[in-house]
Amino acid sequence: MNENRVGYLEHEGVMLAEVNSVISSSPSGLFIDATYGYGSHFRSIENNFSELDLLAFDRDVDVLNESNSQIIQLNFSQISEYLIQNNIDSISGILYDFGVSSHQLDNHSRGFSYSNDGPLDMRMNQNDEINAFEVVNKFDENEIADILFQNSGEKKSRRIAKDIVSSRPIESTQELVNVIKNSIGKQNPKYISQTIKRCFQSFRIHVNDEFNEIQQSLNNIKNFVKANGVIICITYHSLEDKIVKKIFTELTTSCYCDVSIPVCNCENEQLYTYGEKKKIYPSDVEISKNSRASSATLRYVIKL
Repeated sequence: MNENRVGYLEHEGVMLAEVNSVISSSPSGLFIDATYGYGSHFRSIENNFSELDLLAFDRDVDVLNESNSQIIQLNFSQISEYLIQNNIDSISGILYDFGVSSHQLDNHSRGFSYSNDGPLDMRMNQNDEINAFEVVNKFDENEIADILFQNSGEKKSRRIAKDIVSSRPIESTQELVNVIKNSIGKQNPKYISQTIKRCFQSFRIHVNDEFNEIQQSLNNIKNFVKANGVIICITYHSLEDKIVKKIFTELTTSCYCDVSIPVCNCENEQLYTYGEKKKIYPSDVEISKNSRASSATLRYVIKL
């Protein structure tokens, strides 16, 4: 067992019951947990669906049980390559639980949290070369402003970027928090907290190339899912959800022709359909037990 996982194993994943409900109609075969994390979704599926063979992936070595051959350290954008290399041509479904995991937020040394001091890291895979320190201290002002605006819509991105550059070197998460606070000036405490959250989110997304990871993985995995299999995505902010929604719309669209044209000539093939609901939210009971679930949205599509 990886020693860094000790103390994190009792965490319960978001919307376990809802995920199991979606999976219940999937065909037997190989099911993939693309974001293993604590393993709570993995164990829940394993305990409830004996007809499914499970395989899990995670880019973070800290969350892996190295003695378990079912769990592989790999970015989820590389899962399709793994399947090809191992002569796996179909799967029963795949689950993505996007965003940063609770154990990464709670581990101060990883630098994801703005609530506690730690190094400016934010890498989900600590073998990656670029970290938040590199971005904050070496990128130019325009690059930082673009990161803040494009990854969170931060309206004060230009001002904050200018103040970050003028405050270098910035060594820790709390130093970055203080720069952001000073940049936006005296404001409502809730607004200050939300601005800091957006900035940290923006740097984390850039460091881990999260948006490209989502797009690449979903576009590459779609042809591996067998009939009646599912693609399930849990997102935690609007920009993640927007990417998933766009791809799912493309997968479930049968025709792109103008409605005024009597005969379809676009030759588009609809690959998937929506389930009973296009999106599902956690229950009030779950949110009361786990506040981090409050921003979660589950979307899924079913292979035709």
